[in-house]
Order: sequence, then structure tokens, then C-alpha cells
Amino acid sequence: MKTWHFSTEESAREKRPTVWQEAMNAVCLPVTAADIDESFQGDVVGIVSPMGIEFSRLRATPLTISGCYRNQQAALWLALLLDGQSVFTEAGERIEIGRGDVLYGPSGRDSTLELQADFRLLYVRVPLTLLHPSLVDRNMLHCGILPGGSRLTRVLAGMLRAVGDELEDFDASDIHPVEVALSEFLVASLSGAHANRRFGDRVRAAHFLRICQSIDQQLGDADLTMTQICEQQRISTRHLQKLFEDAGMSFSIYLRDRRLERCRSDLTSSAHRALSVSEICFRWGFNDAAHFSRSFRAKFNMTPRECRNGSGVIAKGESIMDLLS
Repeated sequence: MKTWHFSTEESAREKRPTVWQEAMNAVCLPVTAADIDESFQGDVVGIVSPMGIEFSRLRATPLTISGCYRNQQAALWLALLLDGQSVFTEAGERIEIGRGDVLYGPSGRDSTLELQADFRLLYVRVPLTLLHPSLVDRNMLHCGILPGGSRLTRVLAGMLRAVGDELEDFDASDIHPVEVALSEFLVASLSGAHANRRFGDRVRAAHFLRICQSIDQQLGDADLTMTQICEQQRISTRHLQKLFEDAGMSFSIYLRDRRLERCRSDLTSSAHRALSVSEICFRWGFNDAAHFSRSFRAKFNMTPRECRNGSGVIAKGESIMDLLS
């Protein structure tokens, strides 16, 4: 797991603007040069999880983050103010950020966050590849706020606040459950709004989300079929097929992709190092190891063993030579 730390306090005063520029480049945030002079103070602690989610905690004197950082991987960013006061501006609208509000937006889109006092901020970048396109329409993502008064957002913000407070002490085994939960929170929080745009019907969109959530809860059942889901949801096979067609895929593709995503998550998790590749394959509903390996390579452009080797996780009973085979 990658980690980094930048601090202006460890540099000569005249070098602080340069150090802060390097810190902002590391977290893919634009810098307003007028805010950065020799009196500026700030530090950044960051980690990259096994699934590629970047968690960064910024602490600094008043600062404005405006525009967007162009040269970065397509991602969805989140920001939670841990301490301080801030105003968020997007498309000309200024909104004062309340405690527990979670800001979000796609990379590559301009917005402004005015941090008006000494502050601490947790900034998270989630690769868009972790958000399944049938649940979150990446083309419809925009900047917005998940309000702190929402029940779901309160739980999400509580988890993010705990991560922000303890970031220096996290290791790969600590952060893995967080990254898995975070991707599910984002799907639940964002899919409704964006699915409404896609289907043009709130009830239809909510029904599709419930179906996908039901499938996700049964991924480990190797015998799971579309007929089972239709019986559970009390809908016809044709209606289910139409819902998936509107989302641009099929039931079987969705089921396979979600199983592959869970397998990749386990392969990169040190918490699951005691499981062999085959055990992970069968754990998530695949009943043919060779078919699983081919499907995994087709989706992620690497074999399951290469995925585990690249994450630095070695399963119990496996050696480095096993992983290279």
C-alpha cells in the first residue's frame, strides 16, 4: 500500500510554495497561487488502498481550491470537512458546507472550495472503474453534495471521519473493509439520482437498484439464476431483461462482472491472504477455475495470480514462484 506525507513545516519558508505545489500534485488538486506565500502552513498525509482508492487528509491555513487538475485518471472525488468552515461553488452557485455534508464530483470538472479558516479536510479519489456502470452512469456524474442530514450520508460521513482521524495508522488490512464499504455506499448514494435521469422514472430506477442489490447479496450462490431473482422480486423474466437492456447490459454480464469485482477485491486484500486463488474463485460463485481465470483476464487484463502478485499479497501456502507461474 502506497503512502506519502508532505509538510511545509519541514521546509525553509521560501520553499513552502514549492512544497505545497508538490503536495497538491500528489493528490490531484489545483492550487490557487495567491494563497501560497512564505507564511502559509500545511501538510498532507495520503495512502492508496489495494483497490486504488486514494485517501488524503489536508491540514492547512485558509486556502481556496479552484478549477480542476486535468492530468489525472478518471475518478469520482469526495471531500469531507473534518474541521473548519468552507463554501462550495459550482456553476455559479455558492453553498455553505454544513457538518457531515459530503461533497462529490467527477475529475476534470471545474469547481471551487473556499476553506475560510484553519482546516482539516479528507479528500478521496475513487477510480471510476470501481463504480459499476449499470448502477452509476459515469456520463451523468456532476458535482454535488450528499447532505449530512440524510441517514445514509451520516453513516458514510462517520466512516470517512474515522478514516481521516486515523489515516496515519492505517495499513492494507485496515483500509480494505473501508474501500469495499465505500464503493457500496457510493452506489447506494449516487445510483438513484443518476438512474432517474437514465430511465426517466423514479419508481423504475429504484426497482432496478433493489434488484441489483439483491443480486449482490447472493453472488456467492453458484446456482443463482435470473429465474430465481424474478421469483424473489415477483416480476417477469421479460421485465427484468428490459431493465438491464435499459442499463446497457444483461443479467448474466452484470452477475459475472460483480463476481469478478469481488474476486479482485479479495485478491488484493491482505485480510484474505489465507485463501488460495481457487478458494476465492469458488467463494464468489464461480464453479470452474479455468473459466474464472479467462474471464478475469478478459476484464482486468491480468490473471488472478498476477493481480495478487501486484498487490503484494501472498496467500498461505503460496510462494513467490507460485505467484509468477
